[in-house]
Amino acid sequence: MRIGIDFHSVEREGTGNCTYIRSTVESLLEIDDKNEYFLYVVNDKYAYYEKFRTVKNVFLKPIGVNNPFVRIPLLGFYTFRDKIDILHVQYIAPPIFRGKLCLAIHDISFFHFPECFRRFEVYRQRLLLPLNIIRAQRILVSSQFSKKDLIDIYNVNGKQIEVVYCGVKSFFKPLADLENAKVIMKKYGIFDKFILFVGRLDTRKNLPVLFKTFNLLKQTKKIPHKLVIVGKKDYLSKHIVKELNSSPYKKDVIFTGFVEENSLVLFYNMADVFIYPSFYEGFGLPCLEAMASGCPVVSSNNSSLPEVVGSAGILIDPDSVEEIANAIYNIISDVKLRNNFVEKGINQAKRFDWKKSAIQLLEIYRGIVK
Repeated sequence: MRIGIDFHSVEREGTGNCTYIRSTVESLLEIDDKNEYFLYVVNDKYAYYEKFRTVKNVFLKPIGVNNPFVRIPLLGFYTFRDKIDILHVQYIAPPIFRGKLCLAIHDISFFHFPECFRRFEVYRQRLLLPLNIIRAQRILVSSQFSKKDLIDIYNVNGKQIEVVYCGVKSFFKPLADLENAKVIMKKYGIFDKFILFVGRLDTRKNLPVLFKTFNLLKQTKKIPHKLVIVGKKDYLSKHIVKELNSSPYKKDVIFTGFVEENSLVLFYNMADVFIYPSFYEGFGLPCLEAMASGCPVVSSNNSSLPEVVGSAGILIDPDSVEEIANAIYNIISDVKLRNNFVEKGINQAKRFDWKKSAIQLLEIYRGIVK
């Protein structure tokens, strides 16, 4: 098979789309040296692509344009030039293309939370996604929740949808030696115990409620912890920071910005607890990374998150400051309870494997071609 993959989001580090497509392709290439992979990129000089230059069944195909109005139609043109059998894209496919379409839709948050997105992006997705759903031979989702969501909102035939879970990379694990981690923490001004959040500074992630929870813990429980926020800014981030500025404990909140994966694992290992009070997730990869790294998780009880976390973390109502505060405090104050969730989380994370997902995806490709 000649498999074409829209790979441009690799160049947008710190996003879920980037993590998904990088991990998917890396895992496919670990198990498959027979089929040919055409990776359509914007800038083929991007440092990450070096690892593919010597792989015999990989062909980097630079489009050279980042503007989606130009890039997406050009991608379609190149599928004819390269005689593609399968085209794998996230959300939006070219208007005309060659081959069968695998359409990855991680979530439809733009439908449920349009206020969290630029108006143009909402209009574009609402217009184009239903058309792409009709054209797709298979729709790939990361959770049973997302499958049900697509069926409910777009009346998609369930047989058209394949649930292919995300995995967690092997370097997300408990580390025996944390001396290097302590050095890295100091670079970010972290010298004390801390509570960790990882994700884009997006209003859907519910950070204002997290700030209120942190204030409550400081006031009533006198915890010594900092609150560390790891993630890229979003276009509405200024509103989140504005919420924080009214807090009497704003000096105890540390924003690190984007952190690369090899450093991110250190944050998970050093944190006392990981908190993810999001209103909506198609999967919730940071929860999985935290559990794999031995960090106990407090997560929202909505969308796909119970599916990922299961009974290995504490599930909370994201609207309840008191409930979130109690969950966090129980973990950081009870060593036995914390260790219990650490062990459960590590075992839960083992259920999600990128290699297993790649094997499933390759079978989906083969089935479509047949």
